[in-house]
Amino acid sequence: MGNKQTVEKTVVENSTSNKGKQVKFQEINNSSSFFTKSLLSLNSQRSTYSVSRPWSRVSRKRWKESTLTLPYDSSKTAWPVSQLESYFLPVFPIDSRPHEQKYKVIEEIARGAFGKVFKVLSEESGGNIYALKVLSKSKIIKENAIQQVKEEVQIQSACGHHTFIVSSPCHWQSRKKLYIVTEFISGGELHNFLEEYALPKVLIKLYIAQIALAIDFLHNAGVIYRDLKPENILLDARGDIKLVDFGLSKWLTYGGKTSTLCGTPRYMAPEIFHLQPYGHSCDWWSLGVIACRMITSKYPTSFPVKENESPGNLPEDVELTPSEKDLLLRLLDVDPSRRLHSLRTLQTIAFYKGYNFEDVKNKKLKPNDLLQEFSPQKKQIEENFETF
Repeated sequence: MGNKQTVEKTVVENSTSNKGKQVKFQEINNSSSFFTKSLLSLNSQRSTYSVSRPWSRVSRKRWKESTLTLPYDSSKTAWPVSQLESYFLPVFPIDSRPHEQKYKVIEEIARGAFGKVFKVLSEESGGNIYALKVLSKSKIIKENAIQQVKEEVQIQSACGHHTFIVSSPCHWQSRKKLYIVTEFISGGELHNFLEEYALPKVLIKLYIAQIALAIDFLHNAGVIYRDLKPENILLDARGDIKLVDFGLSKWLTYGGKTSTLCGTPRYMAPEIFHLQPYGHSCDWWSLGVIACRMITSKYPTSFPVKENESPGNLPEDVELTPSEKDLLLRLLDVDPSRRLHSLRTLQTIAFYKGYNFEDVKNKKLKPNDLLQEFSPQKKQIEENFETF
């Protein structure tokens, strides 16, 4: 491609004689005699790529998915895409513009294993505030996490429209970085909230229901979350929960099994520790740990090592109502086949007797309103929602 030459080729095949092919070339620019002799060689086989067609000059910005997947299109010559970029195509489209041209960085709000998260302002969308995750490709490749990152954005893009799941409007890549934009949630982590306040029972019931609705939606969509914990649950200005960070999530058909050892140990289901195949019920165990933390202000004790042992892992010296104890024992059953693992079952137990899940789904119950009636710490907690 370094030498600019234009060659016109005419091919005429003689099917009635054994003289072979007659070839006529008109050379416009004969600056390279070696190149011309190569084209005039009659002994060489005809290339499957027609030299009469000009080379496709497709910029990286206009790279199409068909070029990567269709054998015919992949044979076209294009401006080179580096190997570092091709690893993340076609999930992450290429955009070499600096992210500062799209978003104004306000402040850094978090750091992770692969990069940083910034609070940013988008002037193109009318001044909306977003969270921008900037990830290092080299670190992702080093940790063999390419597929993991791809599935993260695919799952969040597909499921982010749910009421209690953070949405992700766009994502792209430059030569060395990946960029994932999500909605910005101002209330902070549920973890920090639980460390500071003892929540009223009515708010605990609402939060468990909101988390259960999010989990049930993911499972029905063919997704296993695998890292449910208060650190991955944010609170918006109203106090409603938003599920974030799909880094360990995986596409898994309902009823399917997987065996990867992953998650946060304190919230990890026993079947994962036992290195057994596990399914979506592991997320309901994690919900049980969170529910235990909210109801008792303590975590469950270590679960039994042997499978045939009774659960018996609730905190000692804690008074529980029969309905609370029933809820926790159902969620923290070491046998995943007996464990409560569906929204439909959750709605039928005593803890949620007479409870309207449709009001929860439609956000008719506002946490701040519940705090006004039941919590003496209303003012402090509301301030936490707004400014955390």
